[in-house]
Amino acid sequence: DEVLDTCWFFFFFFFQAEDGIRDAQESRGLGDVYKRQGINAEYGVSVLYCLSTMVGVLSKKRKLVRDGVFAAELYEFLKREVGADGFAGVSHVVTPTRTEIIVRATKTQEVLGENGRRIRELTSLVQKRFKYDEGKVQLFVERVVARSLSAMAQAETLKFKLMSAMPVRRAAMGIIRNAIEAGAKGCEVLVGGKVKGQRAKAMKFRDGYMIKSGTAAKTFVDHAIRHCFMRAGCIGVQVKIMLPQDPEGIRGPSQNLPDVITVLPPKE
Repeated sequence: DEVLDTCWFFFFFFFQAEDGIRDAQESRGLGDVYKRQGINAEYGVSVLYCLSTMVGVLSKKRKLVRDGVFAAELYEFLKREVGADGFAGVSHVVTPTRTEIIVRATKTQEVLGENGRRIRELTSLVQKRFKYDEGKVQLFVERVVARSLSAMAQAETLKFKLMSAMPVRRAAMGIIRNAIEAGAKGCEVLVGGKVKGQRAKAMKFRDGYMIKSGTAAKTFVDHAIRHCFMRAGCIGVQVKIMLPQDPEGIRGPSQNLPDVITVLPPKE
């Protein structure tokens, strides 16, 4: 009996809903259907509005992936285009009116070109690749303050020295000497690949103080990796520079190392 009563209930509810939807009167949409079934029409319209807006909203995960792909592709493009001009990194800022891309380089005049011609060409290429509207993206060039303390700039210098058949030890020691003379606490250069002969090997050159682990290694150590495509094969180059502490935050981080102890004068 209980099963039969349940079946009759569902049968009655189903046909009541069908009768409510398929009425002889012309329906004005889903809002009218909700009203006939005893549900507030405003609630139904609000649900439809939420569903319609959710279709065009990008999830946080997809947004992070999209921004990461954009940053990686932009970095690789500029590294290949202006690598010979001391490319030292790129950052972008999204404003309500346009997207501003700041290219850091040591030779700003070469990046700008004659009368700004090269920077306009790079802007046009970025605009076409990422499908920006006219005037919605703009490239700027920023000069690197301390060239010898930039790992990217030193890695590019070392790469072109090796490409010009300079001995590895001489090129690596020149990079380390420039970094130490500029005020770096330490420097390390790693060159791996077919340096001499057919057997691949790795050569490491270091001088000064270098932190390898912890949060301070992420804050104080600037590192960069480049690849030299030689005739015998590919040679990998890695440069690490231990930056000095700078209160102004220009040549290095403004905060001190975690193990630095400051002794305050006694109070009278």
